[in-house]
Amino acid sequence: MRKVVLASRNADKVGELQQLMAGLDFEVVPAGEYPGLPDVIEDGTTIAGNARRKALVTAAYTGEIAVADDTSLEVRVLNGFPDIFAARFSGPGATYASNARLTLELMEGVPEGHRQARFSTAAVWVDPRPGNQPHPVLSPATSRGLHNPWGPHLRYPDAEGEWDYWNGLADRKVAWATYRRMMESDLADWGQDRKRLAEVAHGLFLGCPDALRPGEESTWSGQDGAMRLPDPTIWGLPHPEVEEMMGDAGGQLPRYAPSGLPANAPGLNACGARWLEITALGKVLGHITRQPVGGGGFGYDPVFRPEGEQRTLAEMPADEKNAISHRGKAMRRLLRAVKGAYPKVKAG
Repeated sequence: MRKVVLASRNADKVGELQQLMAGLDFEVVPAGEYPGLPDVIEDGTTIAGNARRKALVTAAYTGEIAVADDTSLEVRVLNGFPDIFAARFSGPGATYASNARLTLELMEGVPEGHRQARFSTAAVWVDPRPGNQPHPVLSPATSRGLHNPWGPHLRYPDAEGEWDYWNGLADRKVAWATYRRMMESDLADWGQDRKRLAEVAHGLFLGCPDALRPGEESTWSGQDGAMRLPDPTIWGLPHPEVEEMMGDAGGQLPRYAPSGLPANAPGLNACGARWLEITALGKVLGHITRQPVGGGGFGYDPVFRPEGEQRTLAEMPADEKNAISHRGKAMRRLLRAVKGAYPKVKAG
């Protein structure tokens, strides 16, 4: 039985994912079983990009299938914030409670009927050694073939200039500048504290070096032992069955391998030349309450009431929440796709 490693150290999220993956014909284990697994700096502009980063590093380090997810909360009246910053919305040392409290404070005075929000989750499955498995995938999930980022490549010769090389390939600075303009274009309505929301947004972007404007100084100091991974899309192959795309792909694939993965990673020698990635999205619409309600769930669950519901996610039993939640939808779609990609495997 092959292993699936859950690429998270958040005990609440791991527990929920294990519930959602019950019945899968794989041995599901938490990342905590691999104490040397490095953290990944989640500095992508999308939840899918951040989930891919975590899954790629986990798959490479362990040599096993990795499943990662990332979640955003978009509040309409806050111009989509906290979005990808949901876990760290209230700044360094953010907690579930402080993030929810800041959201409610910023929405003080917003009337009923204008407190719409959307939870979104991207779930990613990365198999670093799919062998000769077929690759049909059921809609709405998508799959792609990946060139092994840590394959037989060279290391970039100039450590200080390595990030400029990756930026040149993925154009990250342009992506971050575009994202920042979009998120700061209309920061508040309904008379709440526009100035405070602008300050919160400014602080969040100071934590993302590729989003800085000339003259701004980053508050980002990195994470001890953490990896900063280039944009994962650059390793995608046009189609999983195009064998001739292995190798240099006409110069379209990056020449160098990313640094940061420990040389003694147990899975490096087990990984194949091409990998399989499956991605699925799940969303749920709802409203932000005026105060936290309920003692279950985690994160923003106590302040999020799904559309058509009288209860928050935190008031629902786990099975009811998983049936309608963003993460539940994403994982069910992912596992349907897994069943299509691995036809001999039972997917719950």
